[in-house]
Amino acid sequence: MKTENFYNFDKSRIINGKIIHSVYLWLNNPENKNDINQFENAIKTLIKNTQFAKKIHLGRPAATKKRDIIENTYQYCLIFTFDSYEDEKKYQDEDAHKKFITIAKKLWKKVLVFDSFLEPI
Repeated sequence: MKTENFYNFDKSRIINGKIIHSVYLWLNNPENKNDINQFENAIKTLIKNTQFAKKIHLGRPAATKKRDIIENTYQYCLIFTFDSYEDEKKYQDEDAHKKFITIAKKLWKKVLVFDSFLEPI
């Protein structure tokens, strides 16, 4: 089954990128304004300087209805899409990503990454 024939809706609705890199971050001190500013400056610098992400989303937990299956205890969600495994690997090794980790790692207590690959099921 070809990807473009798999979906029963307009291709424009499909997220651009074959690799979806979803990162959820919990800060050590989510109420500390200085920590928030440091973290947000670091992540905005990463977003501005990464050369390999095709599409980018930076968000905070939505105020949707509380349900047992909803995880909303994180402070930030970063989603990048990549065109290939090679681009994702280059991102992992690029200076912008390494600098972000060096600056921001001390500010978070937990990070979860979910990578998925676009393919028909």
